[in-house]
Amino acid sequence: MKIIIFVRQGCCICGSLKNKLAKIKLSELFPNLEELKEIDIDRFDLYKDKYKKYNYEVPVIAVEGIRSEEIIELPRISPRLKDDQLKNWLQKNISTILEK
Repeated sequence: MKIIIFVRQGCCICGSLKNKLAKIKLSELFPNLEELKEIDIDRFDLYKDKYKKYNYEVPVIAVEGIRSEEIIELPRISPRLKDDQLKNWLQKNISTILEK
């Protein structure tokens, strides 16, 4: 399973969240989390298709399900969360998804 972050290049909120996520050891949260995958929604080939819905919502964090075509969006995240708060937020929201 992967954590996906939908971003826009040049977005300061996206950049801040990416930096905070990079500091978190995902494997400590959930052993089955493999990696953090970044998707730039402004890539022309992606924007025309399935990621256009994120145009005014970036950054968006999602989890890629067992089948790679399944993407489960996490609730909107506050850009004010600090490192430990972000880690706890991820733990809580991913746990909720895994329970379903």
